[in-house]
Amino acid sequence: MIVRGWERQALADSHTSDLSCKKGISDPYYTMVYIESHTDTHLERRRELERVLYQDIQELELLQESLSKTSVLSERIETMLNSFDVRLGKLETSILPIHRSTQKLTKLYDHISSSLDQVQIVVDYFDIGTKEEPFIAKGPQEEDMAPFLKSVESLKDALTYLQKTKYKASDRAIIHLKYMLTKALGQLNNLFRKWLTTASTPHDPQANPDPPQIPEPTLKNIQKLATELQTSSIGDLDFPPVYLKIYEEVRTQFLVRCLASLVATAREQEKVDRKAYQKGTCAFVPLVGWLLKLLKAEKDLVNKLLPKSSAPTIFQTTIAAPIDTVVEIGEAMCARVKRNVAKREYADVFLLVDVVEGLLGYLKEFEGVIAYAGAKGNDIVELAGNCKAVVVQALGQFCEDVKNDTNKGSVAADGTVHELTSTTLNTLRRLVDYHTAIDLIISDAAPPLTSQRFTSLLSTVLSALYTTIDQKSKSYKKPTLASIFLMNNYHYVYKNLRASRLADVAESDDVERVEKLWGRQREVYRDSWKPVIEAITDKGLAIAPNTKTLTKSQKETIKDKFKSFNNEFDETYKQQKTYSIPDPELRAVVIKDVKAILLPFYRGFHDKFIGMEFTKNLDKYVRYSPKTLELAIEKFFDTGAL
Repeated sequence: MIVRGWERQALADSHTSDLSCKKGISDPYYTMVYIESHTDTHLERRRELERVLYQDIQELELLQESLSKTSVLSERIETMLNSFDVRLGKLETSILPIHRSTQKLTKLYDHISSSLDQVQIVVDYFDIGTKEEPFIAKGPQEEDMAPFLKSVESLKDALTYLQKTKYKASDRAIIHLKYMLTKALGQLNNLFRKWLTTASTPHDPQANPDPPQIPEPTLKNIQKLATELQTSSIGDLDFPPVYLKIYEEVRTQFLVRCLASLVATAREQEKVDRKAYQKGTCAFVPLVGWLLKLLKAEKDLVNKLLPKSSAPTIFQTTIAAPIDTVVEIGEAMCARVKRNVAKREYADVFLLVDVVEGLLGYLKEFEGVIAYAGAKGNDIVELAGNCKAVVVQALGQFCEDVKNDTNKGSVAADGTVHELTSTTLNTLRRLVDYHTAIDLIISDAAPPLTSQRFTSLLSTVLSALYTTIDQKSKSYKKPTLASIFLMNNYHYVYKNLRASRLADVAESDDVERVEKLWGRQREVYRDSWKPVIEAITDKGLAIAPNTKTLTKSQKETIKDKFKSFNNEFDETYKQQKTYSIPDPELRAVVIKDVKAILLPFYRGFHDKFIGMEFTKNLDKYVRYSPKTLELAIEKFFDTGAL
């Protein structure tokens, strides 16, 4: 900062005035003393300010000199720039035509380069058949198919390009490419067949109940190959989907081989007599179950390997042969049972009930697979329906046969259990093992089984049997034999109901009913002994016990009584020894009834008159003692004692 002389004086005066004011001094003397005391300090400060001022003046002069130089340089640079501007304008005027020519040349170069590149591409497409031929000839390597597939893709691209561009010179190359692709796809199809055949190995279902599965690494390779083979249309070349046909052939043979052992077992069982058939031993049921398991696994596989558009059709074609085989066996079995039922032979019905129960369960369990199988699935459903219809027909006919037995007069001479009774009960005892299945089968059946269950079917059959047996009993001319006949049959029914599972499913009144029928016939039979008992009653004999002397009339009456008893008993004995009660328990009960009725009367009559002298020839009239009479009664219904 530059301070002038008059400014310094003003500052000094101002400062002095300020000090005087601050001190509050108004004495002139004091003021002079104060100014003199500070003169030296003021001088030193002045000199310092002058020194600073001098330095500032020097710097200012240096700046002014630099500014002058800068102005000169600026003027020169401006002159140079103006000169450059003029020259650049002239250069632009000169170069602009050259620049325009260069742009045209660059475009021409780019066009030529692009054309050359395109020509090279075309040349490469023309040569690619020859280039890739060694890879195609070598065929795909199973451990690494990538090079072969890459070569195939190159051929496809080349064929697509050449067919699209339609060069006249490309005809030969296109033919060659088509040939190479056809060969390549043939090799891929062969590999697909090889891999799929190797992976389709059947096993014995008895050793492993689960369907064979393709290992995951192998499955992935086949999937990759199948994906490649799905592209069967290249340009105007339409390759037939050979791999789909291969799949059908390989997997059909696989399924048939998987079923072979069970099919053989089922066919062999068809040749065996089924009178001794045991529940759950039908070979056809596990055959159908195994088939449906295989179909479920096949459905999963076909949807993994084949396109969705083709999978359902290929699946249905693949499973046709194995389903036809199984259905053929089932239909043959169903037809044979139907023929036997028409002949009133019901042994095979038990097997068919087993089959229907199994089929109905499988239809529910594998409903989705059967629906996916289309028409062939319907064949399985139809087979189940046919078997069910035959069972319903057989049960209905069984009821009718019991109700309307054709051999109405065919009763045994000895009054034993009728064949109809034993056959009916044997059939019912076997059917009860299937009562759950029968409930399901006949729930929607036609008359006479409409809306029935096995329990009501049992009641219907038993009622029909009682009616028929009662009708047959009327064939006997002797009421006692008819009673024995009815008692044998009713007791047979009663015993078999109580001794089998029939009692568990039968209505309570069914058992009670037959028990009452049997009891009624016991009473009827006991009543048949009344003539014998009446022969030894002492009615009209007013003879006191221990009478020593009898009148002639009394003697004759006693003789007639014993004689009448002997005749009645001998006749009854003679007849009833030929009657048959084959059941030991029933025979014991009936003999006990006879003893209970006859022996007390005879013993009383015998003991009363045996001590009286009514005859000199006692053996002629008293042929039985109570003991020998009891022994004779015990021989009743024993044909071996004749």
